[in-house]
Amino acid sequence: MAAKRKRRRRRRIRWGRFLVLGLAAAVVLGLCTCVWLLFSPLHLKAGEVTTEYKHKYDPRSNISIAFPGSKDEVTISGTVDTSKVGDYPLTYSFKGHEAKAVVHVTDTTPPVLEVQDIMADMTQEVKPEDMVTQAKDASEVTVAFAKDTEDLTPRGKHRVTIVATDASGNTTERQATLDRVEDTRKPELKSENEVLKVKQGTAFELSGISATDDMDPEPAITWDESTIDMTKAGDYEVTVMAADRSGNKSEMKQKVTVEKNPEYGKKVVFLTFDDGPSENTGKILDILKKNGAKATFFVTGNGQADNKYIKQAYDEGNAIGLHTYTHDYSYVYSSVDNYFQDLQKISDMVKDITGEAPKIIRFPGGSSNTISASYTQGIMSQLVDLVHEKGYEYFDWNVSSGDASGNDMPVDTIVQGATACEEQYCTILFHDTMAKNTTVQALPQIIKYYKDNGYVFLPLTEDSVAAHHGVNN
Repeated sequence: MAAKRKRRRRRRIRWGRFLVLGLAAAVVLGLCTCVWLLFSPLHLKAGEVTTEYKHKYDPRSNISIAFPGSKDEVTISGTVDTSKVGDYPLTYSFKGHEAKAVVHVTDTTPPVLEVQDIMADMTQEVKPEDMVTQAKDASEVTVAFAKDTEDLTPRGKHRVTIVATDASGNTTERQATLDRVEDTRKPELKSENEVLKVKQGTAFELSGISATDDMDPEPAITWDESTIDMTKAGDYEVTVMAADRSGNKSEMKQKVTVEKNPEYGKKVVFLTFDDGPSENTGKILDILKKNGAKATFFVTGNGQADNKYIKQAYDEGNAIGLHTYTHDYSYVYSSVDNYFQDLQKISDMVKDITGEAPKIIRFPGGSSNTISASYTQGIMSQLVDLVHEKGYEYFDWNVSSGDASGNDMPVDTIVQGATACEEQYCTILFHDTMAKNTTVQALPQIIKYYKDNGYVFLPLTEDSVAAHHGVNN
């Protein structure tokens, strides 16, 4: 028993020594680590890092140790632009110490490519894009047939390889089948109009006709104009033909009515008045009625106390046009949306008065105005196209009475300006606000001058010859 106790005591002494030695070693190691960190407190995970093109990369993710403190206290000089392939050096600074790394932005990801089998006629030039449903990559992708692709023009099925290549040269290949067949089916013609109505004296344009084909997405549509005389009102029938790229043809008959155009063959004056209505509008209507003349009034919402004259003008056969509700340049030209909201507001007002929403308009300042550029660059270039897309026609003028130069301009000045037109179609600019008394006084002389020179006075319509200025914004 005594011997066993001695052995156990020796073992305890031995393990105690090992424990003491281990603790001492740990303390020494900890002290060494602390000293090391004090002299070298900043450490990175790697001196060179590779990241993928257009993938998000955070340079702070490369920091391994920042002691004592946190990684957020490390400042980083340099940037990494993952939108461009290249090498980007970075310098990390922390408590007076620096560490450097280089980030390599590389593009190693091949494009995503999806293809489809297609059928083509014997004349179609098949391109690789025709067989691709998706070609996507972080960079620009081009698609092509593989270099060893056979001749694809013979009739029958061709198995082809399509290659998508990105800007870094990574490629993806997919296979699809091209089936070349003979196209023997004619295109189908369809008309939206039982009778197509056109205006006498205008250039004939075929509208509402469509052609569909099983192989050709855009069959050519032609027509025989020899059976229609656009100078004479009446009913006609035009032969319309469609041909696909394989030479298959079909035809149909389209009924056409050439409607009598009161402007055709005549010298016409379009008297136009902006910014009303006002009491002067009523006086102008009296002069027009007395002289058997018609005019066009481009109205605003600024004279609603005299809106009765809008109804009177409409009932007496004059045209009502839209000149925006507010006529406030800073609002209507501050955005496309503002313009059309304002235009809709004046349209709604006129419709409430007359029962009809006009489709003829005049821009404040005309389409050539440059003041709009103070609010939105290029807005007039947009608006002249957009109003047509929305079914409106805009009218400028080719003669100015000069009454916009000031209030109560001399009558002789207005007469001289307004009678300066010698063209077949004269669109004359006047204003009918309360400040334009001399415009009212000058009007009878102006009407007499043009009557004496063989002109008639007509209201503008959507089909009238439109005076358009050059757009300057």
